[in-house]
Amino acid sequence: KMAEYSVGTIVLSVDGQEYDCSKFTSKKTTGNKRILTMNRKLKAKFKTKGITVYDLTCSVVIPDGKDTVDWDGVEGIRISIESPTGGFRETYTDCEVQEYSDSYDVNGETMRDLTLFAMDYLKESF
Repeated sequence: KMAEYSVGTIVLSVDGQEYDCSKFTSKKTTGNKRILTMNRKLKAKFKTKGITVYDLTCSVVIPDGKDTVDWDGVEGIRISIESPTGGFRETYTDCEVQEYSDSYDVNGETMRDLTLFAMDYLKESF
């Protein structure tokens, strides 16, 4: 059996500039809820659809002297996750930064750890 490929690239785009990510986590919350009512069976029997939201965390590798992004003011960030074979792509669009922090590595890497939200999510299969 041949080895399988994992995710190939995770790229964050800001104003046409691309930054490589070393780590990425997404959490999708549906907002669906159950509605509790008083009834003879003492069980929930109603539910409601909610608004889906996307919460993201991302560690962006910043080349030395190249961090020109105003992280607390930037809008319209795009994050794409792609397979190396081109089989699928996930994209989070219209992202905004909620929190950011600096991180330094023993290997000399400068990182920005970002907490973001996305307004939309697209999943494509090819």
